[in-house]
Amino acid sequence: MLLNGESKTFRQRPVAGVVAALRPSAVRILRAIAVLGDDAVSWVVAEQAGLTVAELLTGVDELVALKLVAGGVPLTLTDPELGRVLLAGMGAGERRQAQLAAAQCLFDAGASAGKVAEQLSAAGPAGVPWAADVLRSAAREADNAESAERYLRQALTERLCSGERASITVELAIRAPFDPGEAIELLMTELRRSPQDDEVRILVPELQRLLMAHGRYAEIPAMLELASADGRAVAEVQLARTAMLARSLSSLWITTESDSRAIRATQATLAGRGAGEALRDADAVLADADARRDFDLCWHALFTLSVVAEPTRAEVAATRAKHEFAGRLDDWDLIELELCRVRALRRKGDLKATIALLRELLPKALLLQTPPLSMRVVWGLAEATRSAGAARPARRVMTGQGAAQVTAYELMACGDSRAAAGQIGSAIQSYLACGELLADNKVGNPELLRWRPAAVQALLRVGRSEEAGRLAEENLERAKAFGTNGAIGFAQYVLALTRPSEARRDLLLEAISRLQSAGQLLDEASAHYELGRAVGEDCAASHHLLRAVELADDCGARPLAERARALAGPTVSLGRRHGLTAQEWKVAQLVAAGRSNPEIAKELFLARRTVEFHLSGVYRKLEITGRHDLVQLLGEG
Repeated sequence: MLLNGESKTFRQRPVAGVVAALRPSAVRILRAIAVLGDDAVSWVVAEQAGLTVAELLTGVDELVALKLVAGGVPLTLTDPELGRVLLAGMGAGERRQAQLAAAQCLFDAGASAGKVAEQLSAAGPAGVPWAADVLRSAAREADNAESAERYLRQALTERLCSGERASITVELAIRAPFDPGEAIELLMTELRRSPQDDEVRILVPELQRLLMAHGRYAEIPAMLELASADGRAVAEVQLARTAMLARSLSSLWITTESDSRAIRATQATLAGRGAGEALRDADAVLADADARRDFDLCWHALFTLSVVAEPTRAEVAATRAKHEFAGRLDDWDLIELELCRVRALRRKGDLKATIALLRELLPKALLLQTPPLSMRVVWGLAEATRSAGAARPARRVMTGQGAAQVTAYELMACGDSRAAAGQIGSAIQSYLACGELLADNKVGNPELLRWRPAAVQALLRVGRSEEAGRLAEENLERAKAFGTNGAIGFAQYVLALTRPSEARRDLLLEAISRLQSAGQLLDEASAHYELGRAVGEDCAASHHLLRAVELADDCGARPLAERARALAGPTVSLGRRHGLTAQEWKVAQLVAAGRSNPEIAKELFLARRTVEFHLSGVYRKLEITGRHDLVQLLGEG
C-alpha cells in the first residue's frame, strides 16, 4: 500500500494532506511525474523515482485507483494543484537536481532537443558539455522567437568551448525578437568583451551585414578598428573590411600598404591601376591552398579576376569556387560569389546566361532584406534585360529598393531608368552623381560601373557634344591607367562616338582589335556596328554590320542586332540567313564589286588559297556555282 494510514477519507483531505498521507515511494513517483510533465513516460519516471519499471507500474496502478494519476502515456497527475504542491515541497537544490536528472535521461534516450531544453531551462545552467548544443538545436526548432531567445540565453550560461559564445550570440541576434539596433548593440557588446581571434572572426561578418543592411555604413570603420584592437585577428579583419568596401564600391579606409596579396589585388582593381600586377596577385591567391578554405581570400581573387581577366577564365574560376565551397556558404556569401560570375558573363556579353543567373539570385537577395545587396542584383538584371530588348525591365522590382544611404548602383539604376523614359537631363544628373560618389569613395576603375559611357551617350542625345567629348577622353585616360585591353578598347569605342564620322575609323578599328582579344563580344559588336555606320564603302560597311549582327545575335542583344540588320539592308540579311561568316561575306562583296582573287588576297592580307577556300564556302552555302551567279544574286539583293 502507498498510504501511511486509512484511505476511507483520503480524497476529502487538502492537497498537502494528501501528500503527507503517502509513503515516500509514492511521493517520489508523483514528484517525477510533476518534474517531467509531458515527458513522463514509464521508464524515465522509474529512473527518476529510483524504482524498477515493475515497481513503478505497481505503484502507478495504486495511484490511479486513488485518482491521483490518470492512466495512459505519458503519465499525468489528475489535479494540477497536486503538481504545484509537490514541486513547492522540494528544496530549490533538490528540484534543480531532479530537473537536471530528467534532462540527462531524456538526452540519453535521444529525445527531441526541445524536450531536453525544457528541462534544462527549468533547472538553470547544467554545466555539462552537451547542454549548449541541445539548447542551440532547440532554439533552431522553436516555433516562436521568445522560446528561441530563452534557450539561447541559457546556452550562453553553459560551459562553452572557445568561439562557441560568439556563435551563440550571433544566433541570438538573428533569432531573438530584437529590433536591428538591439541586435547590433548585442553583438558590439560581445565584440568588446571577446578577447579571442576566433570569436572576432565570427562576430565581425554578422556585424558588417547588420550595419550595411540598415544603412549604418559610417559605423563600420570604427567597428572594424575595434575588432582588430590589441592585435586581434588583424589579417582576417582587413580581408573582411576590404571585401565589404569593394562590394559597396568604395576603397576608403583600405590600407594601401598591406602584406596581403588579396587586399592589394582588390585595392588596385578598385583604384583602376596596375591591372597586370593585380592579376598576378589574384592568381597567386587562388593557387594558395588557404584560398580553398577561406572564402574571404578566395572572394578577393575572384573579384579581381571578374574585372581584369579574360571573361571566360574568370567565369570558370568562379564556378570552380562555387563547387569547392558547396554547402559551406550562407545565402549572402553565395550571392557575392555568384555576382563575380555575373560580372564575368556580362563582360563576355552573354546576356542569356547573365539574365538567367540574376533571376535565380533575385529572390534570395530580396529575402535577405538588405537593400544594398538586392539593388546590385536588381540593377544588373535591369541593365542586362534592357540590352537584351526586354520592355521596362525590373521596374516593378526596383521600386522601394533604395537603402538609407544612396549607393552608386542605385544612381546608375536611376540614370538608366530615366534615359529609357526619355528624361535625358535627369539621367545625366544621375550618372554624374554616380561618378561623384565613386570619386569620393576613391574608386577610379572605369569598368566597375560604366557611368561615363552612359553619360556620354546621354549628352550626345541632347547635343552636348563638347561635354561628351571631354568625358570620353577622361574615360580613355582612366582605362589606359588601368591597362586592360577590354577597358581601353571600350573607352576607344566610346570616344569614337563623340568624333565626326571620318575621324572614327582608326579609333574603332583599334577598339575592335582590343575588344576581340579581351573576349568582350557584345562590346565588340557595338564597335563593329559603329564602324559600319562610319565607313563610306559599301563592302567594308556590310562586313562590319554583318559581324555586328553575328555577335549581337550570339549574345542575345536583340536591339543591337535589329539596328545592324536595318542599316545593312537585304544583302547582309541574305548572308546572315545562309550562315556566311564575316570573312566569307567580305570576300563575296569584293567578288560582287568586280575584284579578282589576287586583288582580294592583297586587299584582305590573305593567301590566294585562303580566298579560294572562302569562296568555295560562299558558293556552297548560297547554293550557286560560280562568280556570275554570285554577282547576279548580290545585285538582286
